[in-house]
Amino acid sequence: MPRRIWLVGLSGAGKSTIGPLLARRLEYRYVDLDREVEELAGTTIPRLFRDGGEAGFRRLEATAASRAARETDVVVATGGGWMARRDIDRTSGGRVRVWLRVRPETAIHRLSREGAEARPLLAGPDPAAALATLLAAREAAYAEAEVVLETDGREPEDVVELALRSLRRFAACPPADREGRTEGQQES
Repeated sequence: MPRRIWLVGLSGAGKSTIGPLLARRLEYRYVDLDREVEELAGTTIPRLFRDGGEAGFRRLEATAASRAARETDVVVATGGGWMARRDIDRTSGGRVRVWLRVRPETAIHRLSREGAEARPLLAGPDPAAALATLLAAREAAYAEAEVVLETDGREPEDVVELALRSLRRFAACPPADREGRTEGQQES
């Protein structure tokens, strides 16, 4: 089993839900980069965006990611934009990146339970359009993940089971054979 698992994907993909469940099953430590940023800043992410802007948030995110990258036996839930950052090394440290792929409509439904104010990049008048725009801008970066899991229509425990199977398969498979790695695609 990989010893450094980093969950990536849009806000609402389920990273903060799946992360602790997966970590518990593996007996790994769980790290939520957004919570780490809040701890470093001594404030909430919405307030950090308001007071320091996205640039301030991204600087702290890089620091939190650097700290988490030094750990082993860890599951890390990244922020939605982490994987799209070209100013940090997203591939080092022997980590396996798992893209929790979700349709924007599903993500918006999930996020509506916590309110748009909790997600500064979605706080405008049309969060669904904002999320679709973010996905379009980030999709190529997310696709660099070593493992891709479909989360639409799945309960968290089902996604965890799929992740465990996929990660075991990834660890056992030679790098040259790792094409076509999307797991759990549902029939239309």
